[in-house]
Amino acid sequence: MSLNWVMLTQDGTAPVPLPQEKIFFTQSHVKMVLDCNETGYPGNSEGYYESDKGTVILSNQRIIYLAQNPTPEFKNLNVPVLNFKNWKLEQPWFGANFVAGVVIPVHGGGLTKAGNLKITFSEGGAIEFTNILRNLLERIGESNEVPREYEPLPAYQGGSSQPADDLPPQYSA
Repeated sequence: MSLNWVMLTQDGTAPVPLPQEKIFFTQSHVKMVLDCNETGYPGNSEGYYESDKGTVILSNQRIIYLAQNPTPEFKNLNVPVLNFKNWKLEQPWFGANFVAGVVIPVHGGGLTKAGNLKITFSEGGAIEFTNILRNLLERIGESNEVPREYEPLPAYQGGSSQPADDLPPQYSA
């Protein structure tokens, strides 16, 4: 996870793509909260970042959040797809759908400890985001769950070992 490390195009509205990167999903009007505080008390201290409005982008390599109104402390967030762990889609009775999970920091990325990331989709797109992310992780081989189409292998039923005297006639000990 890298904080404020996304290289933007000259107009500042889109990220510069990485080599062999493909954009799968883009949604604006998204809220983001990143809490890296160990105490569990959210506040405006070091390790707590919040943006009420921005754009989330999902590519084959990373999840990017671009704040619409950047501050000196928080401009954007870059999370490698494989560093977003234990994520889940939440669909509350009241309020917008959101995706929440744990982000693991990358060396030299601006944050030193893991944090809880919550992306709230106020104008839709959460289900599409999670479907694309799940499919992407299944293709990569890192997923929170076993794909539905895979069935477990049957349990091994070991046979009794045969002593040398019980070998078939064509074999000798």
